Amino acid sequence: MDKRKVVAIIPARMDSSRFPGKPLAKIIDLPMIEHVRRRVCLCDIIDDVYVATCDDEIKEKVEQFGGKVIMTANTHQRCTDRIEEAARKIEVDIVIIVQGDEPLFDPAALDILVKPMLRDNSILCTNLLSAINNENDLGDVNIVKAVLDKENYVMYYSRAPIPYFRVKNNSPMYRQTGLSAFDKSFLQQFSNLPPTPKEIAESVDFLRILEHRYRILGVIYPQKTVGVDCKDDILKVEEIFKKDLVQRKIYQRILSL
Repeated sequence: MDKRKVVAIIPARMDSSRFPGKPLAKIIDLPMIEHVRRRVCLCDIIDDVYVATCDDEIKEKVEQFGGKVIMTANTHQRCTDRIEEAARKIEVDIVIIVQGDEPLFDPAALDILVKPMLRDNSILCTNLLSAINNENDLGDVNIVKAVLDKENYVMYYSRAPIPYFRVKNNSPMYRQTGLSAFDKSFLQQFSNLPPTPKEIAESVDFLRILEHRYRILGVIYPQKTVGVDCKDDILKVEEIFKKDLVQRKIYQRILSL
């Protein structure tokens, strides 16, 4: 069987309610979207990389650096719908979604994310999760928490603190990251499914998959991910670049691309 074609698509838009213009916010010497795009390019398992956007400013900046862009409608409320539109326009078997506000993700994580789907065609969707080690993070509504079953399939996502420790034990705690992978046909199916009550209530679009009784394989990655939700997070990311040797090495590698 021929290898399935794996393409990463990065959704990006200028109109962010908490941080307008976020994709083009500069982190050290590069706009954030370029940090993310170049990190994706470091992963050998990826056959191609695109940015999906409805904004000409993002298109011009990405193409200025030599990247590929797919223009999409400006009416999408969910990033998965933007990705689905973009995926329809290209040849691809497995679509990796990389959120454009994850400038510190390890490119090796993409390899871990997609390999289960390459080994088993019955797996339609994977979602990268990282451990929550600080119990205070459980109460942060900006962090989507995930609970897994014994086979690492996702049982539920919530912005509320789950699991709730009425009895303290060693039950693991996980956060959803901005990295996921879809079989292309299932991505189209997912996009056409009607929104569900819990998806709307929690504002977590992956709950639509679970409420329609499809499965998501949780892929656990040992390193904590750091996303950018507001302007203050840019300073946090730049501090990590200064102090973290691994991050500095990755940054040096993307500068050579």
